Amino acid sequence: MQHHRFSRYNTSIVSKWFLWLCLVIRVLFVLDFREMTTSKTVVVGSHVWVDDPEVAWKDGDVTEVRGDVITVRCTSGEKVVRKISTIFPKDTELPSNGVDDMTKLTYLDEPGVLQNLSCRFGVNEIYTYTGRILIAVNPFQRLPHLYEKDLMKQYKGAALHDLSPHPFAIADSAYKKMIDEGISQSILVSGESGAGKTESTKMLMQYLAYMGGKAAADGRSVEQQVLQSNPVLEAFGNAKTVRNNNSSRFGKFVEIQFNDRGKISGAAIRTYLLERSRVCQVSDPERNYHCFYMICAAPPEDAERYKVGNPRTYHYLNQSKCIELDAMDDSKEYVETKRAMNVVGIGPDEQDAIFRVVAAVLHLGNIEFKKGGDSDSSTPKDDQSRLHLKTAAELFMCDEKSLEDSLCKRVIVTRGEAITKHLDPAAAAISRDALAKTVYSRLFDWIVKKINDTIGQDPGSKYLIGVLDIYGFESFKTNSFEQFCINLTNEKLQQHFNQHVFKMEQEEYKKEAIDWSYIEFVDNQDILDLIEKKPGGIIALLDEACILPRSTHKTFAEKLYQTFSSHKRFKKPKFSQTDFTICHYAGDVTYQSEFFLDKNKDYVIGEHQDLMSASRSPFVSGLFPPLPVQSSNKSKFSSIGSRFKQQLQSLLETLSATEPHYVRCIKPNNLLKPGIFENKNALHQLQCGGVMEAIRISRAGFPTRKTFDEFKTRFRLLEPDILGGRYDEVTACKKLLEKTGLKGYQVGKTKVFLRAGQMAELDAHLTELLGKSAIIIQSKFRSYHAHRDFTRLRFCVIPFQTYCRRQVARQRYETAKRLVQSAINIQAGIRGMSARLNFRTRKQTKAAKMQVAKGTGPPQAASAKIKLEPKSNLEPKSKLDPKSNLEPKSKLEQEVEELTGQLQLEKRMRAEETEKLKSDLEKMRLQFQGGKVSGFPIGASDNEVINALTAENEKLKSQVNTLENRIIQLKTDMQRLEEKLSDIEVEGHVLRQQTVQTGSPTAEGQEHIEDLIRCVTKNVGFSQKKPVAAVTMFRCLMQWKSFEADRSRVFDILIQMIGSKIEDEGDNELIIYWYSNTSTLLFLLQRSFKTKTQPTGFFGRMTQGFLSSPSDVGGTQEVEPKYPAIRFKQQLTAYVEKIYTIVRNNLKKELSPSLDYFTQPSLKLPDDSPDKHWDSILHTLKKSLRTFKDNYVHPVLVQKIFTQTFSYINVKIFNSFLLHQECCSLVNGEFLEAGLGVIELWCDQAALYAGSSWDELTHIRQAVGFLAMQDKSKVTYTDLTNNLCPGLSVQQLHRICTLVNSNGKKANSCVSADIFSQMKKIMTADVDVNSLLLDDNSSIPVTVDELNDPTTKVEGISDVEPPSELVELEAFKFLKG
Repeated sequence: MQHHRFSRYNTSIVSKWFLWLCLVIRVLFVLDFREMTTSKTVVVGSHVWVDDPEVAWKDGDVTEVRGDVITVRCTSGEKVVRKISTIFPKDTELPSNGVDDMTKLTYLDEPGVLQNLSCRFGVNEIYTYTGRILIAVNPFQRLPHLYEKDLMKQYKGAALHDLSPHPFAIADSAYKKMIDEGISQSILVSGESGAGKTESTKMLMQYLAYMGGKAAADGRSVEQQVLQSNPVLEAFGNAKTVRNNNSSRFGKFVEIQFNDRGKISGAAIRTYLLERSRVCQVSDPERNYHCFYMICAAPPEDAERYKVGNPRTYHYLNQSKCIELDAMDDSKEYVETKRAMNVVGIGPDEQDAIFRVVAAVLHLGNIEFKKGGDSDSSTPKDDQSRLHLKTAAELFMCDEKSLEDSLCKRVIVTRGEAITKHLDPAAAAISRDALAKTVYSRLFDWIVKKINDTIGQDPGSKYLIGVLDIYGFESFKTNSFEQFCINLTNEKLQQHFNQHVFKMEQEEYKKEAIDWSYIEFVDNQDILDLIEKKPGGIIALLDEACILPRSTHKTFAEKLYQTFSSHKRFKKPKFSQTDFTICHYAGDVTYQSEFFLDKNKDYVIGEHQDLMSASRSPFVSGLFPPLPVQSSNKSKFSSIGSRFKQQLQSLLETLSATEPHYVRCIKPNNLLKPGIFENKNALHQLQCGGVMEAIRISRAGFPTRKTFDEFKTRFRLLEPDILGGRYDEVTACKKLLEKTGLKGYQVGKTKVFLRAGQMAELDAHLTELLGKSAIIIQSKFRSYHAHRDFTRLRFCVIPFQTYCRRQVARQRYETAKRLVQSAINIQAGIRGMSARLNFRTRKQTKAAKMQVAKGTGPPQAASAKIKLEPKSNLEPKSKLDPKSNLEPKSKLEQEVEELTGQLQLEKRMRAEETEKLKSDLEKMRLQFQGGKVSGFPIGASDNEVINALTAENEKLKSQVNTLENRIIQLKTDMQRLEEKLSDIEVEGHVLRQQTVQTGSPTAEGQEHIEDLIRCVTKNVGFSQKKPVAAVTMFRCLMQWKSFEADRSRVFDILIQMIGSKIEDEGDNELIIYWYSNTSTLLFLLQRSFKTKTQPTGFFGRMTQGFLSSPSDVGGTQEVEPKYPAIRFKQQLTAYVEKIYTIVRNNLKKELSPSLDYFTQPSLKLPDDSPDKHWDSILHTLKKSLRTFKDNYVHPVLVQKIFTQTFSYINVKIFNSFLLHQECCSLVNGEFLEAGLGVIELWCDQAALYAGSSWDELTHIRQAVGFLAMQDKSKVTYTDLTNNLCPGLSVQQLHRICTLVNSNGKKANSCVSADIFSQMKKIMTADVDVNSLLLDDNSSIPVTVDELNDPTTKVEGISDVEPPSELVELEAFKFLKG
């Protein structure tokens, strides 16, 4: 009975216990994964990041909290002590492969960013977004899955964050914005040397070429030339550095120009700051420019022609021990470079001249000098130097003696006379290097110019996408003038980047209706002023030092110390008198000023100019065009720093006029090896690239952004009231935030925005709640567990104790029984032995007496023994007869020994039994703890449950195996059926082909064409939204096999009929009806004809893009058209284009009277209302659209008509602004602004048919917006050109502003004089008004890409109802099928 009660009790609590256990595990799991960042939220067990000097950041668990100091046990095993203010929380819920967008991180901080990049790098996910910024980590290995050409198709048209991060996504985003919004774009690729900028730039340009490329007749399209310019520029502008084997030693900005159809129409390459000093000075283990090594590895015939050999023999190359690169074959690169030169338009003769100059530079470097006969003179050192001098002269095709004089002498021109000055060997070597640098620099500039001339710029291009590949921030052990200019570039770009990131943050907050007015970001304008401010900046002081004759780098450094001693961004090093330090945004950089003056001077020595200009080689002389007479005999100074600053300013102006996109390249390690991610190295580059600054800007606002669903799911336990589902997501989130008492958060339209640290505070609240809940659950669980164990133990112990006592008592009884029996046996044996001894003694005594009695012994002795017998009874008998006692004694001892052995054996057996009993007892106790005792029915209900569960589990396993086998069988059958179906389809296709081939054209159509013409000349209407006449004609022609006939008059009759129907151009209803029929018939013909060439013309391209397969045309098979059919299609195309022109012109005629009211002020009547004319325009548009819809004209064709019509409206009204002063009045602007609002509303309502028509009114929309302004005096030039009228040229704005001021009667209605002054600076000359007018372009700007859209798919024609009068005729019965 008790056992039954226990089983029932045990079963009832199992389910409850299981539920409690699950809840405990969940609570403990959540408790373990919550992090905190402030003194209020950091608790023992929190997961945090602590700073480390070697790996930047280490993760660990908090083991102790004492005020604002905590102890952390790192995962590496060490314990560290840190202040709470220096730690960051760790997100333990971050996926193993990270997140693809940094903005999705729970904690957006340095260690979080590094952890995410490291995780993704470990699984070869090298691209990561930070909002719209792409971070690319160089893998130092080829990853084929990231560079496949098919990948471009996937990214085409996809939204930016729909697919994995990739440069293709950035390029596609820029291309789509350019097409959709009509705004030029730019992509800025930056990073330090070796970070992969060049490869990223190549991928961006490949994708842009893929999107905007078009075929070229000569095989050299613009995009091919742009792509092939990369290897050419890399050969002459790239070199191996300490950090990169293919480092670009110049900046490059590629402008890819597009026409209005989104196709590449031109390009331009602009370069910045080629490192000229590398030609003459190379540090170990770097290399000189690649072209020098390529020409040395050229084929033997080329090497002999250029007189070059082993690169180790040339002074300009052997300054470094690094001559060859493992990953580069210079001989193959030489061939590839020449092939690329052919593509970019550099012919064989020019290639030969280029490499002759390169070889000549190498020979120049081997010319050494010694002292000459005169004092301070010099001459070539030896015969080897003279040989190189002669070789260089031959390659330059100049006079050898003149070359020697230009290196060893200087001509100083004074008043009326020229003085020749000899140079010492050191000065001659400097002159030699100056010539080499000048020649190579001009050669590089010539190559860039040649590439630009070959590619060609499109002056009429509508948009451009610029790709900037420029050097990243540099800080080396020795930093010279090149690093100074490079870091200036990065300062300017960083300012541009900060402003763009700040703008993106503002757009995000504005989209979510968030207050962002208090967000600030750090501006580095003070650094830019320090460097480039004029006068007083470093560059200005450098130019001044270069001009002064006795200035040196020491005087230049002293000037810097005096001028900027109090500047917070300028420092003077303690142990140097010529170095100076600038505190850049990415860190402090110390510059060595020794070569600043020399490298800033850009002038050509007069002797060098004369020598090269006199070269017999047109190419060489072309590199040095003649100088003006006044400067031909002197070296005129030109500042490289100032010129570079101007180039940089021009670049930034170009970037400011575009919408930027950013790619930040990161080099994961300095070993240039795959699989290694160094945190400190990556962190430094993130700081230099501005990524951390972007994160800082984000953290200044609301770095944590969670959707309502995510926020509610994560923190729903804080407010139990919302768990029942009574509140929507927004209300639930607000109640949660109110419950926690946070301040400063904001709730947007779709997300909750939290300030920095508030996420950790919410986690702390949740941790506290879960901690208290865990304590309660644990106490209840422990109580229940202890009570259950005690009950079960007591229930099991009582029977067990009874059993044990019984067993012990039984054992004791058996032992005692055996001991008693043994004692009895021993006693019996002893008694028997004693009786036997007595018996023997008495027997021997009796025998002795009898012997005495017979007289055999001495009587005295016998009588004495007899007398003494009573006294000797107690003595052993053996004394009387020792020999007779030996045998009984030995037997008795033997028996005693046997009994003793038996007793010992019995003891051992009893001891073994005792040990066995103890062992059994221990086993039973252990079995009891496991829930079962052998031989005793303990916990029978548990065993039954376990057995039942085991049986059920086995049953389920069996069912799962059966189902898996069934699934495999079904998949096999399905695959077999699919293969069979494929075979059937192939056989059907073969049979259809055979049927088409065996069919032959008939003359049936010749007999019944009159009946067909008689029917379709009438308006037979539409069926299934398709013109019945066009479908009927097409089906008849297919049935009669007219397309396959060598001769047929059917087509001529149809063409004549169509021509006669459109003779009356004034009947717009009839014209549009036949516009629908002819375009539909043309589409059906195009899709049914087998074509081997691309269709030409607008409507031919249009029809090709409508369907993806012939099966869409009512299941009709394609036919091989004969000449009459092809001619018919061409005639039909011409008629469709003619009808298109008629419809467009009719619409223009209807709109002209109303437009004349706005464009010709002389026609206006005093009582004439502009609203009437706007209503007339709107009525005309609605009527035309209704007619198009009634005749089911395809929306794409309607869009083109309205687009050109709106372009016509834009041209007429905008030109009136330029021609008539009255049109530029405030009143006219307000009337036009109201009318444009009506037109915009119509465009929105008819979006399917209006298409991009509203965009065609760009000029008048911007001009009207400016004219309708009440106060024009406050408008600045920047506002006018960038915000109000960005689409208008400066000349057009100048004309409109002039007319506005002529109308203005009030001061605030006139444009400020400052705007006119800035316009005049840009306008080089007066422009005729007629040249500013817009042209009315009546061409058809359409492409197949615009028509080949899923929305333009057309259903089949088999369901179109034929005309009833034709179906009644026997010859047309086939139309019913």
